[in-house]
Amino acid sequence: MTLPDDVLIDIFLFLPPHPSCLLRASLVCKNWHSIIVDNRFLQRFQALHGFPVLGVFTNSTLIPRFLPVGDPPNRVAAASFSLPLPDTHWHVLGCRHSHILLVGSTWNQLLVWNPINGHERLISAPPDVDPRFNYGQVPESNAAVVCAANHAVHGYCHSCPFFIVWVFTTTRYAYITRYSSEKGSWEMMASSPVPSDVDFRPSILVRNILYWPLKTKYILAFELVTYRLYHIECPPETHDIYRRNVHIMKTEDGGLGLAAVTKFTMRLWAWETDVKGVTGWVLHRIIELDKYLPLESLPSMDNHPGGRPPVRILGFVEDGDLVFIWTKTGVFAVQLKTMKHKKVFEADVCASVYPYTAFQIAGVVANDGGNVAAAE
Repeated sequence: MTLPDDVLIDIFLFLPPHPSCLLRASLVCKNWHSIIVDNRFLQRFQALHGFPVLGVFTNSTLIPRFLPVGDPPNRVAAASFSLPLPDTHWHVLGCRHSHILLVGSTWNQLLVWNPINGHERLISAPPDVDPRFNYGQVPESNAAVVCAANHAVHGYCHSCPFFIVWVFTTTRYAYITRYSSEKGSWEMMASSPVPSDVDFRPSILVRNILYWPLKTKYILAFELVTYRLYHIECPPETHDIYRRNVHIMKTEDGGLGLAAVTKFTMRLWAWETDVKGVTGWVLHRIIELDKYLPLESLPSMDNHPGGRPPVRILGFVEDGDLVFIWTKTGVFAVQLKTMKHKKVFEADVCASVYPYTAFQIAGVVANDGGNVAAAE
């Protein structure tokens, strides 16, 4: 007896959230395959389980540019995520909605690349950052890519139009210029005084607001709908912390948060509005990392050379609670809600990593119509 499709769908939805599980189920018969590769099913599966982290990109020339984090058989092949050549030319700025945003070494070209379907789009940098218009100086810059399709859930944005939001700072002002993939042009959106230059660390998208860290104790915010540009001061307790150990993140309820590490202690704040309408930082949680991470991975505070922090935040998964933390013996992926952790690689990463999340079934790719088809 053959089960009805709606019953099969209910069963498939509770398969383990690993691409290999869906792949094996899809190979049972043609009917199961057609159900599993259908975009509507995959969207429901993603909504229930979320998107897995396939790996992290780095800007290091000493270690691989892409480091997979899964376990076999769900570990993706690093070669499938090799940066377009020459890879030393490209600097990763961020990963979002299946896309990777890269900038050339001279900051005069951008590349939006989707490794899932192989699509690439080369874009000239905005003319506004030309040194001739900025007192002969090259402005400090950063940029982010966001989907322009107004989806409630950005699960399958493989072929959607996108915006690139470029922020640059010069003469104590921040400027926002935006590129539309549909129009193929840049448009100046906003400017505002700022206390310091924009930093190189990645942005965070919280609801309809992009946030970038500044080089001092502030965060820059740009509202995508209203085009409002402003800055927020970080909690006073973070002002003297090593800046790479202060990271913007999403809170559990999807709001703006901040994580900071001193020695072995991580503090988590949330940007909240109280009953009187006053908005400010609220300390939500203090985590003693040495109670969870393997002790052999944490050097004593007396022995770390040159004041190098014994624990460093490398990056957050934007739409999850996963944080990548460097220790002496390697990098750990830590789920903040449960504090479950796993050593993912031993590379001595000294700067930010850029987690890449996507749902990829081996041999299945998204086509231009937004549906899912079997690869040849």
